[in-house]
Amino acid sequence: GKNFAVCGPNGTGKSCIVDAIEFGLTGNISRLSGKGRGVVSVREHAPHVNSRNNPDKARVIITAIVSDSNKRVVIDRTVKDSNNPTVTPNDPSTLQILHQVANHPEFVLSRRELILYILATPGERSKEIQALLKLDKIEELRALFVKIANAHKKETAPLKTESKLASDNLIQALEITTLNPEEVLKAVNPRRAILNLPPLTALTATTSLRDGLETITNTPQTFRVPKAQAIIDIKSLSASIDSLHSTENIQSYQAIAKELGDFVLDPIANQNVSLENFLRSALQFLDESICPVCDTPWNLDDLKQVIENKLKNYDAVSKRRIELENKLVPIITSLQSLQNSISLIKTYKLTPTTSAEIQKLAEFEKQCVSKTQTLSAFFPVASSINILDHIHEIPQEITDAIVKLSASASAMPEPTVQDSARDFLTICQERLEVYRSAQRRLRQADEKAKLTDKISTTYAQVSNAILNDIYKQVEQQFSEFYRVINHDDEPGFSAQLLPSAGKLGFDVDFYGKGFFPPGAYHSEGHQDGMGLCLYLALMKHISGKGFTLAVLDDVLMSVDSGHRREVCALLSQYFPDTQFVLTTHDQVWLKHMKTVGLIGQNASIRFRTWNVNIGPTEWEQKSVWDEIDSDLQKDDVRSAAGLLRHFLEYIFGEACHRLRAPVEFRGDSQYQVGDLMPCAVLSLQNLYKEAIDAATSWGNTQLVQEITDRKNALASALTTAGYDQWQINGTIHFHEWDNLSKQDFAPVVEAFKKLIQNFNCPDCACLFEILPDRGHKKTVKCTCGSTNINLERKMQPDTPSIPVPQQGEVVGT
Repeated sequence: GKNFAVCGPNGTGKSCIVDAIEFGLTGNISRLSGKGRGVVSVREHAPHVNSRNNPDKARVIITAIVSDSNKRVVIDRTVKDSNNPTVTPNDPSTLQILHQVANHPEFVLSRRELILYILATPGERSKEIQALLKLDKIEELRALFVKIANAHKKETAPLKTESKLASDNLIQALEITTLNPEEVLKAVNPRRAILNLPPLTALTATTSLRDGLETITNTPQTFRVPKAQAIIDIKSLSASIDSLHSTENIQSYQAIAKELGDFVLDPIANQNVSLENFLRSALQFLDESICPVCDTPWNLDDLKQVIENKLKNYDAVSKRRIELENKLVPIITSLQSLQNSISLIKTYKLTPTTSAEIQKLAEFEKQCVSKTQTLSAFFPVASSINILDHIHEIPQEITDAIVKLSASASAMPEPTVQDSARDFLTICQERLEVYRSAQRRLRQADEKAKLTDKISTTYAQVSNAILNDIYKQVEQQFSEFYRVINHDDEPGFSAQLLPSAGKLGFDVDFYGKGFFPPGAYHSEGHQDGMGLCLYLALMKHISGKGFTLAVLDDVLMSVDSGHRREVCALLSQYFPDTQFVLTTHDQVWLKHMKTVGLIGQNASIRFRTWNVNIGPTEWEQKSVWDEIDSDLQKDDVRSAAGLLRHFLEYIFGEACHRLRAPVEFRGDSQYQVGDLMPCAVLSLQNLYKEAIDAATSWGNTQLVQEITDRKNALASALTTAGYDQWQINGTIHFHEWDNLSKQDFAPVVEAFKKLIQNFNCPDCACLFEILPDRGHKKTVKCTCGSTNINLERKMQPDTPSIPVPQQGEVVGT
């Protein structure tokens, strides 16, 4: 349909029109839903406050025309069952169109949403614009790929530690310093020679160091403790114990413990860390549309967004926590090395008398595992601090156990050369297999990490290339629209949309001085204009010719008067196929829309007030007279008089505008009844005189009589209304109404009611207006067309034409 405007002071209900259209078409009201709305919801707060317990009464009925087929559609939707509107006709094609509209609720735009495009952070702007472009899934998928890649990368860390321990154990068993095939063969082949086994020429992935050992003996070998290896492993354990309580390490533990103490004593950090840990855990359980904590129904995407927004606030604390976690890594590695040494010794049964010592080491190993888990988890921080304070304290029984085990190993009888070689090859093969298994798992994890990182990187590159192209088109269209609005002072304006991973920077030219964020130098009015231009550019890119409806809720409240006409021209010229529904509290704005033809003369509604019982009331004569009568019934002359004064200012202001009445100019546009009424009356009187002259020139005696009757009716109404009194001193006359009684004021109301009727068409009750609105006056018409008074006189045949002089030419009489 055609463009339409809703005008009225703040708080008179303009946005209710916006809410009704959005709810009728989508089943949702954006200002009552989404992130940051708290307990506010459409279900609870869309119904009228007096009937909020009966959502079935909260109803919107919309009649729409499908632009492609010119089909009329009626949509009836209630809050009680907002997802199931009654649609007539209820055919698949109509339902498909409504579904498409519901999936693009961005046809409604308010200033609070508009400014997000301009002043938001790059991350938030990217989300808002990508959501508008229906590209938010791209960002979600990018984030998911990054998450997967980071998870696989994180999985390699413990496997690297495991592989390093396996490597150290193998090096220790081989009695070499560097693990490579040459060194391994140098250590293995002499032992194989002792056992008369052929040397190994190469070390492959399947090579067995003890290959052929089984064939030189037919009797199964009973397990024997390898004395040399046991001594080496016990020395390694002792070295790990000594490292824990070295002076250098103790000082390091104390320093880290102090940092952890400072961190946990910070109330903000402590609270944020605890809450962050809770929120990150909560994200893992979000797989339904119900909050896992309070069982409250939520939109899952909205709930995730709320949690992620909160987590962003903890970035500084998170960075500090990561720094501390990294400082704990060497300590955790030392504990793991200690566990590894104990695990090796537990397999040895040196003597029957050492089983108690082995059991003590096993218990100590469990303690080390528990400490490792606590330090790795970081939480609770107090537990980590406690471990650091006491980690160097090795129980005496453990020290004694190591001494006894070492003595037992040294007291063991020396093995023969062949037995020593056999034990060497057996242990080295076992540890080689452990190392190979650890390496295999690490290699697989590393390949996954590289693959997922490649997928994440490739997806980001491809999607960024496509987004860059989209943003470049939008950027050019946006710049063009903004230049149209501000052609007088920024004809060379340009802008830059700067996408990066998960972000969208936005810089604009400032008079050729460089590119800056819009909030840096441009005024609020210019920022509002930018927001609208960016929105329009995005919508044009999204929908093209399908952009047929836009509801703009006070989006240009701060645009200066010098650019309002250009904004109207932009909407008219660039979007001729789009129906704009606009709300504004600025009457001048409304007149600009009418002047440039963005809206028709009667394509608007003006609200004057609002109350909780009946909602908005408009400047419509029937409701005004009813309200005045209601005040008089209650003997409230003051309220009735005030309402009549305001209505007269409105109605005669409109009459002056439509009848092109000359009114003394006021810069503040604060016109009172005494300023407007005489001008409106005089203009109508003069128009009747011109109309009588015109009708006489055409010989239309019937029309002469009709206009004369109207002129006389106007004169009679003026007399009844006390024309001579308010003409002499309008200010005193109008402001003395408050002192009248009900009986005195009722005739005044009736007199002005009849007077105003003279400015209205008797059929449609609309104000008369002169057409055209500029230039030579031709006719006086009403909306319905039943009143059509000609103002042009018939040219007489003998009237000589007067030549029009051309430039530089003098024409004589």
